[in-house]
Amino acid sequence: MRLAVLYDVHGNLPALEAVLAEAARDGCQGYLHGGDAALFGLDPAACVDRLRALPNARHIRGNTDRYLADETRPAHADWQRDVLVWYRERLGADRLAWLQDNPLQADLTAQHDTLAVHATPRTDEEILRPETPDAEASEMVAGVKAGLLLLGHVHIQYRRELGPLTIVNPGSVGLPYDGDWRAAWAILDGRELELRRTEYDRDAVIAGLEASDMPVAGNSARRLREARS
Repeated sequence: MRLAVLYDVHGNLPALEAVLAEAARDGCQGYLHGGDAALFGLDPAACVDRLRALPNARHIRGNTDRYLADETRPAHADWQRDVLVWYRERLGADRLAWLQDNPLQADLTAQHDTLAVHATPRTDEEILRPETPDAEASEMVAGVKAGLLLLGHVHIQYRRELGPLTIVNPGSVGLPYDGDWRAAWAILDGRELELRRTEYDRDAVIAGLEASDMPVAGNSARRLREARS
């Protein structure tokens, strides 16, 4: 099955819709959603609903999904607890329960020789970058049997080889940090993976953020404009 691989949507509905439209045109029959669906964007409920409605979809819980579901603000956060309140009010109990109940991994070895996680196989917050030293990265992925490991979290699209393991980060659909503002995703077809970028009306999303009452809207608008964290 040809899968659209979508990570780190972060409440950016126009970016998500643009990616889904392109995935449909390119014959994707299923979806892998790698977590972080709602936090930091203007359309958290609509993004969750759109993801939940996708056919033939596998979903993973991301760290910010956990923050919302558990009403937890991590110590390293540069935002206050009122951000969680704003999002939880808009998501409601049913969507929050769905975010909480998504698994931490998706085993796709049968069709795709792939394991999918949000950050690393060990935790949903560990940082694995393209420049992470091989020895450190090898500890993070120890025990992975699949030939391909899919992960997100750092919002940087990359592919790297680590011994027999290929590690791919499709990047962020809704909030890229790699200098390219276009929505980042991938297509997984059998054991072949193609990285993609898709344009959408980013200026309209930034204008909406700047006009909203969302806490940290200004920070999200800056990140979208700069495509940096």
